[in-house]
Amino acid sequence: MLLKLNHKKHLDNQQKINQLNLKHKKKLQRSSIDIQEKERQRIGSDLHDSVINELNLLFLQSQAGQSEEQFIDSIQKTIQLTRRISHDLNPPLLDYATLDNLIKDLFQQWNIFYTIQLHIDKRPSFELTVEQKMHLLRIIQELMSNIYKHAEASQIQFQLRLSEKAIAFVMRDNGKGFQSPSNQIGLGLQNIQIRATLVKASFKYKKQIPTGTAFLFILPQKTTA
Repeated sequence: MLLKLNHKKHLDNQQKINQLNLKHKKKLQRSSIDIQEKERQRIGSDLHDSVINELNLLFLQSQAGQSEEQFIDSIQKTIQLTRRISHDLNPPLLDYATLDNLIKDLFQQWNIFYTIQLHIDKRPSFELTVEQKMHLLRIIQELMSNIYKHAEASQIQFQLRLSEKAIAFVMRDNGKGFQSPSNQIGLGLQNIQIRATLVKASFKYKKQIPTGTAFLFILPQKTTA
């Protein structure tokens, strides 16, 4: 009788665990759909706020008789914006490139807009899944998009450390700071929260003194004994 009770208890516990796992899987699937929708919104916003505005500016400059040098500079800026959005949509060689090279390529798209200081500390015996690389890239892209739209910054510092224990980075800008009411979370921050949850990472914003914002991110890696 006791053995039967223990066996039944074990089966009940296993059933509860399976139900929790299924519930968690469905939650992640919903989160994945949310991410896709937010990505579409962000890309649409980028096209409207960046490329279309630059094209309108080009049209006005052509009507106002701007100098050839100013006109060429505006064209180059518009081309760079379009390249950056295209890069965000489809990071090159994601399956094969290392995270540090993908990040270097990402920041290269922003060199025309900011002075960027990039420091990468990569330790040996380090591997990342394609999913991890994608989510980390999307988080950094979201941060850059927020800086471009809201921070009014001119300088960015990015420090990345890759080791067998953790993936960690700090991203700082010299803009006007991160100002968001505690009860109001924008789409960009929601996107970051969902992606961090999916890869089981943690992050926080830290307001810098006198100006700017620092973003801290850490993803612990599984270690073998």
